[in-house]
Amino acid sequence: MAASGNGARLMSNQPTDHPRLPAPVETDPRCGEERWATVADCRHCPMRQQALFSALRGPDFEHIFLPIRSAICPPGTLIYREDEPAEAVYTIRSGTLKLSKRCEHGGDRIVRILGRGSAAGLEALTQGFYWHTAAALREAELCRIPLAVFDELQRRNIQLSDGVIGQWEQQIGCADRWLAELYDGPVAERVRRLVRMLAELDAAEGQPLRLPLMDDLAAILGASRESVSRVVAELKREKVLKHVAPHTYECDLEALS
Repeated sequence: MAASGNGARLMSNQPTDHPRLPAPVETDPRCGEERWATVADCRHCPMRQQALFSALRGPDFEHIFLPIRSAICPPGTLIYREDEPAEAVYTIRSGTLKLSKRCEHGGDRIVRILGRGSAAGLEALTQGFYWHTAAALREAELCRIPLAVFDELQRRNIQLSDGVIGQWEQQIGCADRWLAELYDGPVAERVRRLVRMLAELDAAEGQPLRLPLMDDLAAILGASRESVSRVVAELKREKVLKHVAPHTYECDLEALS
């Protein structure tokens, strides 16, 4: 995607007038609740300078004619599905989302994890459908930005494109790192690299490492659950990971490198 000096629109599809709730997930009984009840205060959001709206100024917020809503989503909450019509982009205020793709042989492969300050569903701005399935890996606080809001704000402030391009650049860099570090080499080495990446994500929030479930770790690496579990157990024996709470560890980053 390239920014346009003539204020070209960022998206090609027309959204519905009302926000659509996330589709239900059978494994999460709370997913049917109306989560998106809170209207976000973008003007005073402490995350704004790290997110998509960093270029907006005071008068721009007067033209947000559809509400931008926020929600706290428990682990496993489905945000959107691969190939669904796209109606919104989501920014992450805290927590993490996992993006998955269907595999030809069946099942899903986690292809990326997004953390605080990242945007999910950017492809909605140009493609009209979602490229991935997005779900909360851990409890996540999200803001849901209808596409019509982008459309209106882009007409009034073309610098909004800078924030979108910055997010694309960040995610391309993340995807490159995943390909280089997680999809090649022995499982033991790939687990150690993944643990380091996750520890860096949590450190950015000032939190200790919170490891996902073994099934999620295996889905990221394309390895068996048993193989991943053995390596994690070895890291615990070596004191690289020190258990401090359920699924939560102090991590020796120097030992991992």
